Amino acid sequence: MLEPGFLDRDRLLLGPWQAFERDTARLMVASGFDDVRIIGGSGDRGADVLGVKGGQLWVFQCKHTTTSPPTPKAVTEVVEAARYYGADRMIVAVSRVPGAGFYEEVQRFGRLGLQIEVATPEVLLTLMAEAPEYSTQRRALRDYQVEAVRLMREALTDVGRAQVVLATGLGKTVVMAEVVADLFRDNLVEHGRALVLAHTRDLVEQLHRSFWPQLPKWVRTEHLSGTERPKLWDGIIFATVQSIASKVEDMPPVGLVVVDEAHHIGAATFQRVVEVLKPKMLAGATATPWRGDGFDIDRSIGAPVVQYGIADGLKRGFLSEVDYRLCADNIDWTMIQGLSRHKYSLSQLNRRLIIPVRDEQAVRRVREVFDTEGRKAGIVFCPSVVHATEFAAMLRRYDFKAEAVSGDMDPRERELLMARFRAGQMDLLTSVDLFNEGVDVPDVDLVVFLRATHSRKIFVQQLGRGLRVTPNKDKVIVLDFVTDIRRVAEVVELDKAAKGGPLERLGLGTRLIEFRDASAGSYMREWMLDQASLALREGDPELELPKFDFPEPFPPGNVQ
Repeated sequence: MLEPGFLDRDRLLLGPWQAFERDTARLMVASGFDDVRIIGGSGDRGADVLGVKGGQLWVFQCKHTTTSPPTPKAVTEVVEAARYYGADRMIVAVSRVPGAGFYEEVQRFGRLGLQIEVATPEVLLTLMAEAPEYSTQRRALRDYQVEAVRLMREALTDVGRAQVVLATGLGKTVVMAEVVADLFRDNLVEHGRALVLAHTRDLVEQLHRSFWPQLPKWVRTEHLSGTERPKLWDGIIFATVQSIASKVEDMPPVGLVVVDEAHHIGAATFQRVVEVLKPKMLAGATATPWRGDGFDIDRSIGAPVVQYGIADGLKRGFLSEVDYRLCADNIDWTMIQGLSRHKYSLSQLNRRLIIPVRDEQAVRRVREVFDTEGRKAGIVFCPSVVHATEFAAMLRRYDFKAEAVSGDMDPRERELLMARFRAGQMDLLTSVDLFNEGVDVPDVDLVVFLRATHSRKIFVQQLGRGLRVTPNKDKVIVLDFVTDIRRVAEVVELDKAAKGGPLERLGLGTRLIEFRDASAGSYMREWMLDQASLALREGDPELELPKFDFPEPFPPGNVQ
């Protein structure tokens, strides 16, 4: 008898077709493939799933049919896909046994020297039975993750609520997956059904795939997003909160709800879903537990059972070293060389003290750092989509391989750019806020800020894109082209917090503020240390410039 797994005859019979593609991909993960990507859809050139194993690229065409056998066209499609993607092996996975016409097409290509493999239902079920209980890609937990899993599980089983705060790059998805897997293994999930929620479709897709290596193969996963709706409501259902909200009255009961990016749980849609489903256990995980609307997420999921911030990760070597450089080097010396004290508002200071660096100057600085300090991959945060597009074009004029990425792009085009970026075929990506949440780009070793944000949450999320550790990465360099003095205050606050303070602590090293004029740097740093709290002040407060003994400027016309 075949050992049970997530792929069985019911799934083959009922589908839907998206689930068949996804289960084929998960079966590849379970079977030891190194890299697996689902790319099926309009314009896929005949490929539904790509995978790498043994140094070879495999291309899969997945054909799910409910009553009739797959058509011979599937064979032609996989050949076209192999040519387009440069694949070494071609496989057609089918949910029904093919007919004679299908195999005649396979043989026709065989006579041309092209070997096409057919993964019939029996082949797929045999692979499922032979797969180990856990994938070889299952991540071993670090000590703090073991502790987080234990505390999160205990809170859920004891009081039914749990919140985990882990900084970007510290593996909160792995912790969530391990807790859910543990609860299923011990039969503690009421109704045998869990719901994992997020607020965007891309994030749900990534969550779904990221859970697979940590789950035992007998835990089925389902998907609810857009037009896709599960036929079997078993195991773990991954969904956007918008999709669930529109169907929540018709949902079968769930025993566990897990919310990723849990700082969004205060939104009305999340609150309604939780109120209607009334799960016995409710959990959330976030890297940034602050909400601009003041909603207290502790009210919904309890106080954090574990908080592991950026400073903790840096201290333990689990996050990349940060070399932070505030590039505010255009100083209006006519303003600060006076010996008397003056008061200025924030808006006056922004106009007279810090002059925004022009794009071309910024590109030259990026080029210089990229070349002299051996950077491999960077993300540039821009103030608008239009600016991101224009800045990417300017980067290309300076011989960078750069592209703009935005949420307005076709998803396939965006995925292709991301794949090229991860593969090292691109130097820089420009964006506005696409990388704030849920995007795993571990090889980034340069982050560039061209936009000013006064949101601590967004600032930490964007900074976090460069904090993941990889074997070939020495540190992440941050070039912050400041356009607002409050950003200087934010970074100084972080620098001060590195010596002991609140949750998000960040040691920024010796390059906190880098000026081309050393005296300007000394002046600004000392003054900002006094005025660092201005980021927390309301309105447009007046600030006092201290008396500094700068050298008197030479009289006009003199030669020295």
